[in-house]
Amino acid sequence: MTYDLIIIGGGAAAFAAANRANRLKKSTLLINDRNILPLGGTCVNVGCVPSKIMLHQGQAYYYPARSRFRAIAMEGRADFVEALKETREMVNGFQTKNYLNVIEKQDHVDFKEGYASFSDPHTIRAGDEEFEGENILIATGASTFIPPVEGIENIDYLTNKTVFNLDDKPESIIIFGGGAEAMEFSQIFHHFGIKVTVLQRSGRVLTRFDEAVARELQRYLEDEGISIYTGTLVKEARKTDAGVELAVDIKDKGEQWISAERLLIAAGLRANIEHPGIENAGIALDARGFVKVNDYLQTSQPHIYAAGDVTGIMPLETVAAKQGNVAALNMFEIRDKTINYLEIPRAVFTSPEVASVGMTEEEYMEKYNVCLCRTISFEHVEKAAAIKDTRGLISMVVDPETKQVIGVHIVGPMASDIITTATYAVKNKMTIYDIRETVHVFPTLSEVIKKVAQSFDQDLDDMACCVE
Repeated sequence: MTYDLIIIGGGAAAFAAANRANRLKKSTLLINDRNILPLGGTCVNVGCVPSKIMLHQGQAYYYPARSRFRAIAMEGRADFVEALKETREMVNGFQTKNYLNVIEKQDHVDFKEGYASFSDPHTIRAGDEEFEGENILIATGASTFIPPVEGIENIDYLTNKTVFNLDDKPESIIIFGGGAEAMEFSQIFHHFGIKVTVLQRSGRVLTRFDEAVARELQRYLEDEGISIYTGTLVKEARKTDAGVELAVDIKDKGEQWISAERLLIAAGLRANIEHPGIENAGIALDARGFVKVNDYLQTSQPHIYAAGDVTGIMPLETVAAKQGNVAALNMFEIRDKTINYLEIPRAVFTSPEVASVGMTEEEYMEKYNVCLCRTISFEHVEKAAAIKDTRGLISMVVDPETKQVIGVHIVGPMASDIITTATYAVKNKMTIYDIRETVHVFPTLSEVIKKVAQSFDQDLDDMACCVE
């Protein structure tokens, strides 16, 4: 049978493309291999959804028991295993509502469960059947990259795919990695009373975020009691009677053995491209092993597109969905639609949260050798003072000539919600004066956007609240 579009994968990119193709009344076949992940892909099964549920449960226990207000004293308990059980139940509900039920409502989309491979550039084999596709979309996602550490294959390590299936609470855990996933899991475990040690190869955590923001978050996590080592090189892993131990060379501290009951690897991603026939399609990969695409999401074969984490471009659920939709539009309608990734916000859901959109100060300086930037703390925000949570700062990058907002980077309470305001500013080329002339609700945390815009030519210490 011949389809207008065959989609390999079942996550956000796949569903976005299927939805667009269905609206365009294009015959579509979606093939998902549940051995990689069930329908919904990373986000709903082992990513955004379960991690945020666990983070919220941990925070709901941890912070009320440590109230910043002297009038409040609370006690409670936190059952880690029960939290995981409830998380799995909620994930099943999200998967049914947002994916299983949705696929059944698509009039022009057929669904097949199974392992898909290329027979040739236009033919996909799934089981004993072969299907022809005028266009093909690779949306198979990505999995945890396992670093080539001696002895790592002998360790029963955890990844984001297996960690939610724990059936007991470890007393301690080592987290190998320092990105968003590692930071979120460090607080999940810590808030449930588990001793956490983070090992990051680079000189700081969150290397894809603004440096000042990243270092501030690290300070807050360490203040809570999470041990974070940067500039590390893990040389060897050993299984022990008590769990695992790693030989680690730590910058300025030398080599030492670090032990824990469990090990979680969160050291990056590798593309899910194990399909044995991918060479039959003549698809080029980039230097990191991800599917190489052009600005229109076409691979080296113009009728074969790729979207989502398999491309290695900003591995976010929102980006995957955007890419899936754009790929389908380019196949059937627009042909030259692109994505401006500088207009896409991202967040880390720790407490305090981290959020970012646009260029950082380091990126802007590297490109233009000049930067008009300001950074202020949340101590200047009346709502933050009122709720006694002034942890955090905001940095704004502005074009020196036009005063247009180029980037905004936040660590602070509700940063993931506040960043949307900054995204509108970046996307619509607003200036700091546009922001300052816009009335903000008082008192709110989102006023921090207005405060940092004011700081470019006013001393915030000399201003009363609500002053324009």
